[in-house]
Amino acid sequence: MISRRALISRAALLAAGGAGLWLVRDRLPWPPPRLAFANGRDTPWQRLPDRAGLIEIPVTVNGAAVRAVVDSGAQFTAIDAGLATRLPLPRIVAAPMLAYGVSGRPSLTHTVRLDLGVPGLAIPGLRAAALDLAAIAEASGRDFQVLIGRDVLSHVVVEADFPLGRARFLASGAYRPPRDAIAVPLRITGGGPMIPVQVEAAPAVDVLLDTGATGLLALSNAAARQAGLLAPGRQVSEGHSVSLGGLSPERLAVAQVVRIGGLALHDVGVQVYAPAANAPAPSGLLGTGLLRQFRMALDLAGQRLYLVPAPLLVVGLRPEPRP
Repeated sequence: MISRRALISRAALLAAGGAGLWLVRDRLPWPPPRLAFANGRDTPWQRLPDRAGLIEIPVTVNGAAVRAVVDSGAQFTAIDAGLATRLPLPRIVAAPMLAYGVSGRPSLTHTVRLDLGVPGLAIPGLRAAALDLAAIAEASGRDFQVLIGRDVLSHVVVEADFPLGRARFLASGAYRPPRDAIAVPLRITGGGPMIPVQVEAAPAVDVLLDTGATGLLALSNAAARQAGLLAPGRQVSEGHSVSLGGLSPERLAVAQVVRIGGLALHDVGVQVYAPAANAPAPSGLLGTGLLRQFRMALDLAGQRLYLVPAPLLVVGLRPEPRP
């Protein structure tokens, strides 16, 4: 799956990556990646695009220079199917798999093997799903050919300094949060990092932390109704997002307050989506619309998201008062 929220704009309604959730039909177990840091600890900082919003970095696939999006919403790493054919990448003999976005039709795909390189980090023999990422990248106005999913991210710490426009990877256990970091606990469910979010006065709902989403918060129809966002008299606008399978109709509502990990956010645009039929979709997605206001670190193995405040807090975002 992919993208956006918080600001009501075209970018806020477009997906960025491609896979949110996957339902795998495969006879072979997905092997763990082999990671080799050049210095044994971390990679150099990589510059994020000026219009970032996502953790989009340069990588190599079998020596070819491409761009990748770090996507904690994707269960597995994926590569554009056209690029996989052009390189060409060896296809793994295994049963086909179905890839589901949060909304939209499922895609039947296969897996390939590749050598993924990030400056300062080598991941040889990585297994990846081949998907039509080119169409998603074009529709979202971005240029990426690879999604780095949780098969890799569960073995590293991702640090993204959005205020300074840079990102890097660290070996598990190498990250040391600064004293002013806000530590948000994660609950790993089905391999996905979940965070409780409270919308207005409704009970908290667990949502998937999705760094492939450029908005702040998205909720399923059911979760949005439970939060009262679709109640009679509430203003709701129409929009679309890009997901696996093409454009999907969505609605946008505004929540007066959203509480996440001890923070209170006010007047938040919340995307409301209809989950794809038969897809194991989450009740919601939390994207980089929140994260890019911080220097953040995602430690899936340690089940923590660290948020380091910028020197000046963004208007509309403030810590909850302590009791």
